Amino acid sequence: MASLTLLLLNLLLMVSAASAWYYRYYGGSVAFTPKGRQPDGTFEVEFRDRQASPSCYQNSYTCYYGDCGTQTEGTSSIVSTNYYYDYWCQNEMKTVRKVNSNRPFAIRYPTYYDYYSGFGYWMYNVRSYQAPLEMMAHVDMGIRSDTHQPNNPPVTTVLPVIRIPRNCPRSINLTVFDPDGDRVRCRVPTDSSTYECGLCGLPPQFSVDENSCSVTYQPDYNYYNYYYYYNYFPIELMVEDFPRRHITLSYTDGSYTTKEPLSPGRHKRDVGTNTTVASNSPAALPASTTTTTAPTTTTTTTTTPTTTTTTTAAPTTTTTTTTAPTTTTTTTTTPTTTTTTTTTTTPTTTTEPTTTTQVPTTVPYQTSIPALSKIPLQFSVYVDADVPSCIEGDYIPIFLSPTPYNGANLPAYVNRTLTIKVRTSAQYTTIRDLIVTGPSGILKERLSNEDFLLKWTPTDDDLNLNIPICFFSETYYYYYYWYWYYYYQPVDSELRCVIANVGHHDAKVTCSETSIKVEVEKDYLIRRNENRLHLFGFTDPSCNLAARSNSTHLVAEISLNSCGTLIEEDESNIIFRNGITSANPHLIVSRSNDVEIAFECAYPKQTNLTLGFTHKNPYAFADKGFGTFTFQFEFFESQRFLRQINDSRYPVEVDLKQMMFMQIEAATSIPNVELFVESCRATPYDNPNSPISYTIIDHGCVKDKTVRVYPGSNLQYRFAMEAFEFIGAQPEVYITCSVLLCESGVPGTRCSQGCIPSHHRGRREVAAESSRHSISQGPLHLVKPSDSRASGLSINLGMNVIFIVGCLLVCGVVIYRVKRSKAKYQLLPTSDSD
Repeated sequence: MASLTLLLLNLLLMVSAASAWYYRYYGGSVAFTPKGRQPDGTFEVEFRDRQASPSCYQNSYTCYYGDCGTQTEGTSSIVSTNYYYDYWCQNEMKTVRKVNSNRPFAIRYPTYYDYYSGFGYWMYNVRSYQAPLEMMAHVDMGIRSDTHQPNNPPVTTVLPVIRIPRNCPRSINLTVFDPDGDRVRCRVPTDSSTYECGLCGLPPQFSVDENSCSVTYQPDYNYYNYYYYYNYFPIELMVEDFPRRHITLSYTDGSYTTKEPLSPGRHKRDVGTNTTVASNSPAALPASTTTTTAPTTTTTTTTTPTTTTTTTAAPTTTTTTTTAPTTTTTTTTTPTTTTTTTTTTTPTTTTEPTTTTQVPTTVPYQTSIPALSKIPLQFSVYVDADVPSCIEGDYIPIFLSPTPYNGANLPAYVNRTLTIKVRTSAQYTTIRDLIVTGPSGILKERLSNEDFLLKWTPTDDDLNLNIPICFFSETYYYYYYWYWYYYYQPVDSELRCVIANVGHHDAKVTCSETSIKVEVEKDYLIRRNENRLHLFGFTDPSCNLAARSNSTHLVAEISLNSCGTLIEEDESNIIFRNGITSANPHLIVSRSNDVEIAFECAYPKQTNLTLGFTHKNPYAFADKGFGTFTFQFEFFESQRFLRQINDSRYPVEVDLKQMMFMQIEAATSIPNVELFVESCRATPYDNPNSPISYTIIDHGCVKDKTVRVYPGSNLQYRFAMEAFEFIGAQPEVYITCSVLLCESGVPGTRCSQGCIPSHHRGRREVAAESSRHSISQGPLHLVKPSDSRASGLSINLGMNVIFIVGCLLVCGVVIYRVKRSKAKYQLLPTSDSD
């Protein structure tokens, strides 16, 4: 009987422990979107709260300070799961609240704690097995003086668990997009009394770059726990936005708040001070701001008997301020205003979360908030066992083109399916799956071992929203460690995120016999960049977008051969392409643009004009003293330089900011020879003497800051750089390099001199050095998220265009040949790829 009782007690303890694990959290986040003023004078704001746990359980929120209004809608959906290694489920709760004004307020999570069940607590981790989860979101929907629209917070998300090998330094590059164009920082909270964090601070192996919102891991070879749950490292961040210049936020009660840019001193730490205020009062404003009330406003409240009173009189102004003994409160009024401000401290009771408790709905104070908004972002990093190689593409999977680059803005349209192609590869591991988090309703389809397709169709509820979509590739391999035993080792790729900018519809393009007309509705991104938008041909005054545009639409009407229009062709048509872009026209190249709207018109042709993109074969040369030798210029898939891009894939499709891996290799029968690359430049044409060019390497010195040089043999030069595009009407990229051979170890040769910053070069040893030879490769074809095929731009060709008469065909061909003869003919857009 005693043994049976003992067995039942053990089972009860096991069930209790399992329950405590089942309801614990891996992290969470909160986002909000102002929905504007309603006909009854109230304001609506939508919250999207994400929490991740093994059980899909979700805790609710409560009002922290200010007037939080009442909840009118609420739906819940699962947006991501992983039941293979970490066993988690990410749930998104979408709620709508109705508030009486647009004054600031804050909410906090969670409202319910139960330690024995795990409700409201972090998953067991390296720092604590009983740490409470704490998240707070500060909401300010004041009308901005710069945009005349309600203030919007930063947009971000993350997968709840990110797995990294213990022996590999890794950076988790979080994607944060601010719709107002504000400066964003990711701060590590350190004060648990603000309800911004439960653990506060970072594990010693991690650091955060506030500017880039990048979390960096440095290997700690002294730490690895074979108890599964204690390898989780919790990361708690506050994502905050700051205006780039002084602005004012206006509120419905007539008050306004001045917000300042983030100063360099404040950027490194949180410099707020505590201010005692009534926790449910609309007057609870950041102490780092200046709040001014209208002349007719009078505020009167009561005080506690133990307060200290300070009265300050300005000329013609009476100001009475009553505060708690340890509190400093500053009130600024206009010279003709009489204002009485009194603050009251409400006592609270703190209960240790060892039993089931309900968290109070108000607190007696708030931390000053210099930021416009505060958004919590919390997740877990699982530090796994070592891998044999830390190079991406070996065991750690790498993303390849046409995968969008991290942080890309993808245009999306209501009731149209957004399609995102993702390609991932690893040489020594097997791709198991692509783990995705995004909006409710996003679908994933596996096309092959390396290719995936993400599909999402926005609805009217998503209009004008900026929706983050994040994913990483998950692989595995078998690691044998003892006779017939083996370890099933999972390995994850980098985290990659994109932002889907949802508009009402796409561009409307009308093609006539002599012109192209394009109309694009002004969504949020367009309005934000409106002063910088231009067509490919930005130097022609007649191509000004403002001439025909109105308050709701961008409108441009151009002739077929003006405004930088590109003339291309396929087997059946002559194609006229142009686009609206926010790229800086005064720069030569660009690696990221907020707005890219491509449009085109296609006209049938009778003659077969072929542009032919062909891979360049090895270059053969003969020099005195070096005999016959060859140079081969190739693009590769990754920094391992094992998989050369096949001839059939030319032109090579690449994406902005993705790394292009290139190798120049010499072949010669002469021993003791080395290769030297003196210069490399990019051009929009297959012409090294093009007047438009971008210098990559000059006089042996690397000029582009994204270039990385990799080790190779004496006859190999391996390097990589981020893909870019030529701004304006030159979308193609060819790479041309000047190379030579030298006898190894001979002083005074160009190879021995290396990088020479100036144009001066030493005496040339003719016998020990070959002539310089020019080699090139390309083109690179830029695949933009906003290409007409990718973004679904509608091309409305009138029936009269389909049956163009012979004279129009002749005109089209003449225009085509004239532009080509003037060296203005340009090939399909190019890009850089992996």
